[in-house]
Amino acid sequence: MAFKLSDKQKISVAIAISFAFFVCELVVAFKTGSLALMADAFHYLNDLVGFIVTLVTIIISDRSQSPQDLSFGWQRARLLGAFFNGAFLLALGISIFLQSIERFVSITQVEDPKLVLIVGCVGLALNIVTVAFLHEHHHHDSHHHGDPEREMSSGLTSPSVTAVDLHGQHRHAAHSVSAPGRDLGMIGAMLHVVGDALNNIGVIAVALIIWLSSSPDRFYADPAIGMAIALMILGSAMPLVKHSGEILLQSAPQGVNLTDVKHDIEQIPGIESVHELHVWRLDQKKAIASAHIVVSDPSVASFMEKAKTIRECLHAYGIHSTTIQPELAAARLGPETIGNEKLAPCQIVCGKGMCDHLMCCNTLVQV
Repeated sequence: MAFKLSDKQKISVAIAISFAFFVCELVVAFKTGSLALMADAFHYLNDLVGFIVTLVTIIISDRSQSPQDLSFGWQRARLLGAFFNGAFLLALGISIFLQSIERFVSITQVEDPKLVLIVGCVGLALNIVTVAFLHEHHHHDSHHHGDPEREMSSGLTSPSVTAVDLHGQHRHAAHSVSAPGRDLGMIGAMLHVVGDALNNIGVIAVALIIWLSSSPDRFYADPAIGMAIALMILGSAMPLVKHSGEILLQSAPQGVNLTDVKHDIEQIPGIESVHELHVWRLDQKKAIASAHIVVSDPSVASFMEKAKTIRECLHAYGIHSTTIQPELAAARLGPETIGNEKLAPCQIVCGKGMCDHLMCCNTLVQV
């Protein structure tokens, strides 16, 4: 019977490897004065933080219920970890880059390049082992935790969605649902490990140059490699921060235009207008929408039919969680006026107007 580690055990092994080698590399970096080795050591520290975040998110995802005060945002734990990981990488890259510039101005000799070479080779070997653990974890995660909504949205074979009578003039007919891509948390972890492997190669190159060369300029190789490592860290961190930050800021899914969504809903017979339309991503896979729908028919049965068609339209955009608030056209009295300003025409308001400035639909327009 083959010995198999769980996902939690695999990440725990990666944490143990990263912590042990971080301490070892940091000690040797201070002893030899190598900036490249110190940069690689702190990159290992960032790996350690990233792996801990990943382990926490695995523990969180194993829970059957989320806390009551985090019933919605609990699903963003892995995404928050990816953003934190990327931000930590950015700070690390900037710090190493500035240290490299300082080393070019005031060159420091690297002592005992053989020891630096040994540490670089050991680090490269450990990174290969860590990549094997994480690759197996990512392979398992992608094959056993598929998203049924994503699978359903990729086909779009429902006859009701493509019906000509209800959707003939809708713009979602030309819209294709884009896949959410790989998990940003695991991408962040893999970026760290691959980056560390490249860093180790740079450390090995620095050690060989200083050891085998007799040129007085050979010590410039250390800050040069340190600067290259810093630029590589910055280049890998920026996309991670950008993509995770966009989702945390509740941006709409890629390719979803709110004007097109509003147009499609207003084309449904019986719907007079749409306002307070919001579309945002909860995480990489799940998209959410809310809207106030003005209808002419006050019956509940009629609105439920329209709501079903609205859900089909939003399904074509890859949005599968929707909150719809009906409003009656016959009850509309026009927008409320306060002084020389008028409020957005929402029929259900909060209180007596004292908290209008806190409402999402409280769009003030000059009369």
